[in-house]
Amino acid sequence: MANETEVTSVLKDFFARPAEERQDFLQQTWCNQCMEMDLGMKNPQEYKAGERTWIEGDCVKCGTKIITEIVVEDDEE
Repeated sequence: MANETEVTSVLKDFFARPAEERQDFLQQTWCNQCMEMDLGMKNPQEYKAGERTWIEGDCVKCGTKIITEIVVEDDEE
């Protein structure tokens, strides 16, 4: 029997976002392998599951998969 609380992630179009927003998401990163921030991300793919949205890509420095979660602030309308 399938778990009813399980949410399926859906691939979104990252490149549909405004250019400035995309640039910010690709630059403002954290790599757990390098233990450094703002190294950059390449090959971004955006996903959404329920209320959660995130971008997965590769660290520009080491190539490890990194994830940036997108948090929508209440004052952003």
